[in-house]
Amino acid sequence: MYRDQHGELPSISDALTRQNLPDRAEIIRYLNNPPAGFDVMEAVKHLFEEDRWIPGGSSLNSDGVWVWRQDSIEYFAGHALEIPAPFVSHVRANNYAPPAVDAGDTFYDALLRYF
Repeated sequence: MYRDQHGELPSISDALTRQNLPDRAEIIRYLNNPPAGFDVMEAVKHLFEEDRWIPGGSSLNSDGVWVWRQDSIEYFAGHALEIPAPFVSHVRANNYAPPAVDAGDTFYDALLRYF
């Protein structure tokens, strides 16, 4: 996903799971409604479906605490992928509604450095 960058991150292939989240649809809705992000105008090759591309796939989304790529939503929605328990707890604690984020927060500096 990162073109040989962020080698410290696990492979998405290692995230396939039988994890059953009863609130999966609510978590996907949370991922799709972040208060802020960093949009990238490009399409990235789908990692599981050879002939598909994901528009804006490398765009970054954030709720002020967690950061996720746009294409990760596509993968999670379409495949049984494990997502970190602390993130699931965070989403549930926010009642499935991403909190408002202050655009002046230094978090956004970190977001831009990450990309």
